[in-house]
Amino acid sequence: MRERILDRYQPLPHILSLDDFNDGFCGWQTLFPDYDGWVDYPGKHPDLDSLSSSIELTHAGGQPVDRRLPLGVRAVPMLTSMTSWDIGTQGSWNGNYALKIPAFPRTGDKGIAVKRLTSPWRGRVRFETWFSYKAGHEDFHLGDTAIASILFCTDVMDHDFQHSQGSARWWPSVRYLNYEQNSLVGRWQIQTSGAVGVFDGPWTDIPDGAQALAFNRSPTTYQWHYLRLTYDLRSHSYVDFHCYGREFNVKGLRHEPDPPLPGYRASTDRCAGLIAVCMAVEAAQDRRGFLLIDSVVISADEGQGG
Repeated sequence: MRERILDRYQPLPHILSLDDFNDGFCGWQTLFPDYDGWVDYPGKHPDLDSLSSSIELTHAGGQPVDRRLPLGVRAVPMLTSMTSWDIGTQGSWNGNYALKIPAFPRTGDKGIAVKRLTSPWRGRVRFETWFSYKAGHEDFHLGDTAIASILFCTDVMDHDFQHSQGSARWWPSVRYLNYEQNSLVGRWQIQTSGAVGVFDGPWTDIPDGAQALAFNRSPTTYQWHYLRLTYDLRSHSYVDFHCYGREFNVKGLRHEPDPPLPGYRASTDRCAGLIAVCMAVEAAQDRRGFLLIDSVVISADEGQGG
C-alpha cells in the first residue's frame, strides 16, 4: 500500500514522514495549548478560574478558547470514513479513512492540524498531499462560499537558532483564498513579510496565482487535488509550488518577517531545528467547513554541504 501511495508523489531522496491515514493519525494533532508563560511573562496572563468553574463555563457555551488550557469550544482533527446521508460510506481517495480538519461554524474560525518534526539536515524540505475541501452538507446546499481559505503553513527554526548570527525563524506557507467580501476569489498567496502569526499574513499574491480548484456540484461528492511545496532551509527561500496540474513561480521568494520573529516564547522552549507543518481551513460563514487529507509525504535532501 505504501509503495502504491508513493507512486502518486514526487518526494526528495529522504522521506521523513509518509502518512497514510488508514493507519491512524500519524502524529497530527490540533494546535493547543501553551501551558507555560506565567513565569516568563509575569502579569501577561490573568489568574485562571478554577478548573471546575472553567468546565462549567464550557458546558454553558460561555468559555472562550484559551490556548493555555484545553477548554472552550474548538474543532479538532479527526479520522473520517466520509459517510454522508445520501450515499453512505465512500472512504477517502486512497482507502477507508481521511484526516478531516473541521472549522467551527463561526465566521473566521480556523481548524488546524499540526505535525512537529526536527530537520536532520539543512537542505530542501518538500511537503506533498492529496486534499479536498467541502462545507457541511446539512442544508443540502453546495457550500462553495462557506470556505474562506485553506492553508498549508510551516513554522521553521534554524538548527542554530538564537545561537549564531543570521540564524532565523520563518514561515514558508501558502494560502488558497477561496472567498472574500461576498465573492469567490480562487487565488494562491504566500507568506513574504508577516510576523503576527503563521496563519495571519499579510499574504502576498503569487504571480499568475489565480486558479479555480475543483468543487463538485454535489455537496457530498469530493474531488482530490495534488499539492507540492518545497523550500530551502539554508537559503530561507521558496523553491517550487505546484497544485492541481500547475506550477507556480515562487523560486527565490523569501519570507522575511518584519519585524524579525522573536525567539522562544518561554524558557521551557527548546525548538531549534523545528519544522512544524500545519494544515488549516478557515470558515467564511457560520457554517462548518472541512479540509480533508487523503495522505501526506514530507521529504528532504541533505543540501550542499550536508
